[in-house]
Formats: sequence, structure tokens, C-alpha cells
Amino acid sequence: MTTAAPRRRHRDSEQDEHPGRPRRVVGPVPAMDGRAPTAHDLLLLHCPSSLRQTVSGGEPMPNWTRSVLRGNPWVTVRRAPVLAGFAPDRVRCTRDASAAPESWVPVSLRGPRLEQRATGYAPRSAVAVSLKPEQLPDRLEQLSPDRLLIPALAALPAAAEVVEGYNLSWGPIGAVGCELATGVPVTAPESPLRLLLRSPLPFSRRDALLLRRKLRKLPVWVEADLETRHGAVSLAEYSTSPQVLTLHTPEGPRLVGDPWFPRAA
Repeated sequence: MTTAAPRRRHRDSEQDEHPGRPRRVVGPVPAMDGRAPTAHDLLLLHCPSSLRQTVSGGEPMPNWTRSVLRGNPWVTVRRAPVLAGFAPDRVRCTRDASAAPESWVPVSLRGPRLEQRATGYAPRSAVAVSLKPEQLPDRLEQLSPDRLLIPALAALPAAAEVVEGYNLSWGPIGAVGCELATGVPVTAPESPLRLLLRSPLPFSRRDALLLRRKLRKLPVWVEADLETRHGAVSLAEYSTSPQVLTLHTPEGPRLVGDPWFPRAA
């Protein structure tokens, strides 16, 4: 005896679990696992031409970015607010009139020359892959042996041993992070090793000072940032116990007394 196939549920206004709430039918939810992008995430774009310098005006990126993105369509999320809106050349979703507006992620892009730096916005629907800094250390073994002679890359395993003793989620950013994500050799012999240390709970100044001293013993210059729920603060600055700290937030730098409980200094 055969049974009838179950009827598919229709997403209409009467059966919607969240009536009245805008929703997207299309978009890169699997690419970002439903989470909001954060500063220093690396994004692989399947539609690099959709980048814009601004959301409202829709200006294209500088000409040199086209050749860079054609061969290496990776961008870095910069510390700025995620915006909602539509560029003039984008069409609103016609499959669902109630679809939420496209969200635009603030990104940055570097060119082959030192002075070539560009900032703009990428539509979230153009993101194919998203990598957090914490996902990058395991990719070190994928680099060629000659790249592991670069000081900043060679020091990464030793830095891991130091940081992991403090129960912090961490990952490389800057040139090292870009190379581990994309495989493009952008780390120079003089490049520093930049680290992002996630610290959602307060981190004592004593531990910060001890951690900084251990990192300074590595055979490469290390720059580390403590990432709180409100923004990032330099480990070096925090460990010296100043009364006023610079907290880097999506809305810009703020002077605060405590990066975990920021109040105007």
C-alpha cells in the first residue's frame, strides 16, 4: 500500500511563523552560518563586481581592484557598521515583496602596491565563503615549505602555544591572516605577526602584562588586540594600565576607562 506524499507547507501570511517580519528568500545564509560578519573576517566573493564604494551612491571600486579581484576575489571585513539599502543598479527581490533589504558588509581590499588600498561595501548575497581568524592557524600546513621561512609565518606555532595558555579564542589577522586564507604570498620578511584575541569577559591587566612579555620573546614583532563585545583594544596599551584607553568600535574610536564596560572617559 502506498501513502500519499506529505503536502508542502506554503509560506504565506497566514502560516508564517513570524507574521509581519521582513524575510529574505535568497541570500548567503549558509556562507556565514546565519551570523553577522565581524571585523577581520575574510570573505570570498562569487560576484566581485557587486562591490561599491558607497551603498547610497553605488559608485564602483577603483579600476585597479578589478584585476586584483579577478585573480583573488577575497576581501577583509573592516570595523564599520553593516548597512542596509540598495544600490541603484540592483533590483529588489521580485520573488518575495516582503523580503528584507540587502545588507552591505564594510570591506577593505589591498592591491599589489603599498599605496593601493580601497574600502567599500560588499552585498551579503555575494559572499560565497566566510573565514574567521580562529579558523586560519590550521591552514599553515597548506603553505609551501619556503613560505614557512618567513618570520611572521614561522612564529605562528610558537605564538599558539603562548596564547592557548590563557583560554582565549584567537587567530592571525593582517598579512598573515590574508595569506593563510587565500594562499597568496603577501607576507613579507618584515611583516609583523598580528593577532586577534577574543575576550568577551574581562581579562586581568596582570595576565595581559604576562602575555605581552611572552609574546615579545618570539623572534618576530607581535601586535595583539583584545576583542571585547564592544570593540578592540591594544594588548600593549591595556597592559600598561593607563586610566584612559582607545577602544576601536564600528562607529569609530572611543576613549574609555574599561573596554568591557565602556563609558565615556
